[in-house]
Amino acid sequence: MLNVAGALGALFVLAALAGMDPAALRALGVATLIVLALGLLWDGLSLLVQRGPAQQQGRNKPRRQRVRPRRPTRPAPRASARPATLIVDGSNVMHWNGEASHMVLTRVIAKLVQSGERPHVYFDANVGYKLKGQYLGDRAMAAMLGLPEKRVTVVDAGVPADPVLLEHAIKAGLRVVTNDRFMEWRPQFPQIGNRGFLVKGRWQQGTPMVQL
Repeated sequence: MLNVAGALGALFVLAALAGMDPAALRALGVATLIVLALGLLWDGLSLLVQRGPAQQQGRNKPRRQRVRPRRPTRPAPRASARPATLIVDGSNVMHWNGEASHMVLTRVIAKLVQSGERPHVYFDANVGYKLKGQYLGDRAMAAMLGLPEKRVTVVDAGVPADPVLLEHAIKAGLRVVTNDRFMEWRPQFPQIGNRGFLVKGRWQQGTPMVQL
């Protein structure tokens, strides 16, 4: 539209220079002004039409929501972290059928676990040599018994397991599964004589019997 107005304007100038009749020249000038005004109005309307959808699209654009980081949940306590409910004299229990036996030991421990107990088993340092012909530490014995490593203790060489397990049992108020009467340790640990402190058992035709 502005191009048409420009052309009319140029024509008006040429007509004036050529000495066109004043009345006709006046009419041409009015026509040029009208076309120019219409061109400006048309361009303004075009801008409004184009801007409207763009603004509407901007309003409808979804806002980005801030994602708050989730607080890390605390892991549930593992069963291995729960305290023991019973002390087991493993070096004594494995002899309940005579010679040191891996089968007797594992079945007695399984019997205690099935009864709802969480045993902590103590061994002398030579337990691995008696059962497997080699040294076995806490981890290896725990894997053999199917217990958490924290609930199996193989004492150091030259240290008897008896006073270590007795001290643990007395401090924690737990019973001790064993057929040993600990006579040599009674002066140091008189609680051994308390009723129910020692839990006896036996091996009967392939079945462990424990007097819980």
